[in-house]
Amino acid sequence: MLRLEARQRRLLAFLLLAFFLVYWIPFSNTFPDWVPLQFGSFRIYQASKIAMWAVVALGLNLLTGYNGQISLGHGAFVAVGGYTAAILMVDHGWPFWATIPVAGVFTGAVGFGVGVPALRLTGPYLAVATLALALATPQIIGKYDNLTHGAQGISIPPLTTPGALDGIMNDTQYVYFVAILVAAIMTFIAWNIVRSRLGRAFIAIRDSEIAAQAMGISVPRFKTMAFAISAFYAGVCGGLYIQVVNFVSPQSFEVIQSINYLTTIVVGGLASILGSILGAAVFVLVPEINPYINNLLETFHLPTAETASDVLFGTSLILVMIFMPLGFAGFARRLTRLQPPLVMGSISNFFEQVGLKMRTIRSKPGGDSGEGPAGRPEKRPPHASDGEKGDGSS
Repeated sequence: MLRLEARQRRLLAFLLLAFFLVYWIPFSNTFPDWVPLQFGSFRIYQASKIAMWAVVALGLNLLTGYNGQISLGHGAFVAVGGYTAAILMVDHGWPFWATIPVAGVFTGAVGFGVGVPALRLTGPYLAVATLALALATPQIIGKYDNLTHGAQGISIPPLTTPGALDGIMNDTQYVYFVAILVAAIMTFIAWNIVRSRLGRAFIAIRDSEIAAQAMGISVPRFKTMAFAISAFYAGVCGGLYIQVVNFVSPQSFEVIQSINYLTTIVVGGLASILGSILGAAVFVLVPEINPYINNLLETFHLPTAETASDVLFGTSLILVMIFMPLGFAGFARRLTRLQPPLVMGSISNFFEQVGLKMRTIRSKPGGDSGEGPAGRPEKRPPHASDGEKGDGSS
């Protein structure tokens, strides 16, 4: 019975999420009287960015969260996928739907090539090596003008709604549905990978390479596969990126982007599919508070109002790591496991103890109430006035 109720709750949550993604976000402004919250074109664009960012976070979480390999170079893989799709579309006339899987496969091959020499590196050494890859890739892209169009970048024609959907949705809504569809497919693939033999091998290698090898798992093989799969996700994100942004250049993939990708999965939750999605939402939506912070600081005439928002954003990330070490996904998982009666009982017991101590303090204004610190009668040593001698004899 409990299992059936859990399945029903999951089904209800899935239906509500599907309604929110498929109807509320893209079509809320079509029927403004039906819903209390409208999502305009900019909000739909942001939702498309969240879907795009979630794809690369899923791949990086498979590599770092599940396999234990730290990568600070995923911005390079996204750049390879984005430029592959852009060149195929602009220079060779490919349709957009064909460029996304090709960009993913090509980037996965590049990731496999990077993963082979990276087998000898672990921990911070691997992180520094991938960071060097993120630093070098924009310079390499800008050098070959004939292929990549150099520093001026490539402008991609925006997607237009197909004729069959004309009048039902506009171009922004169509791009949103493309992004949501790609993100849903990649999430389903990642969910199955984690629960398969491949995912269990990733986790075993992360926990202990020696123990995994003793169980017959080929550590070099699976570590290289993790790099290739993660790069495939980054390539798909790159192919989706050019459809959402309609422009790609070497400056779009600076090293800070790679650091943000890693921070996304840490804030959202390592080794968590849900954490990848929540982290993507956080990094797309949280920077919106910067104008409000600037206005608040300017109200108090603070001279650092232009840069303080970044400082506060970094401070908020530190606080998240301190108070939510498992990320937003771990925090949400803990909330679902809480039992309201037990929580309310604990809160009630806490306030009862506090009230008892306060009454104890009030009852002895001169510092002597005849009671101990917990409100119990204080035991006094024997005294001669009590009919007993000081030496203990009567």
